[in-house]
Amino acid sequence: MGEGKRGKPRNELERLEIFEQLAAEYFRMAGLFQPEGGPVPPDSVEGERRQWVELFRAALLRKFIVRDEHVSLKLVVRALRLCNFAADRGLAEGADAVTALFTAEMVQGRRHDIPGPSPDDGRDTFEDVLYGRLLHGDADRFHRSDWAKDYNRLRAAAARRFDAEHALGKALDVVRYGLAHDLLRSPAAPVSSVDGAGPEGPDP
Repeated sequence: MGEGKRGKPRNELERLEIFEQLAAEYFRMAGLFQPEGGPVPPDSVEGERRQWVELFRAALLRKFIVRDEHVSLKLVVRALRLCNFAADRGLAEGADAVTALFTAEMVQGRRHDIPGPSPDDGRDTFEDVLYGRLLHGDADRFHRSDWAKDYNRLRAAAARRFDAEHALGKALDVVRYGLAHDLLRSPAAPVSSVDGAGPEGPDP
């Protein structure tokens, strides 16, 4: 499935400019809501607050992970390669580094074809929580995400997402480097023929 057309950036350089601002805002938010103090009981008020902060953080991270989102790491790497008009070595190596950091294990794929609750094998699909409880009210996903009532399982599922922050941080550094040194220009030709470039990841 290709990138959706609604709200699509006008060109690849605009994609990178939007990504730079959104990624910076994400890390700013994450820094502001870092918990203070040591561990707390999950059933305490502070424990519940931390749980919701983690959930919102994971929800905000989603747009950088799901491959068809306009600022996904996959499409950002593609844009970096397409906009590197001078074949700058630093940009090229940076794009490769992001690809290496963003692995398939960081994304729990969509499983529309699997009915019933998530299997009790430690592979809870966090997408079910996002679409069934946080971002949307999808009934099928709501029922599949019943395991989200288990604090430890929910936290473990959300934590898998946060490994992607390393790749996100690297991508932000590379884009900022390219913008600051005027190394990025949007290609004149359409880019649909190279839609598959960049970190593949799973199809969530």
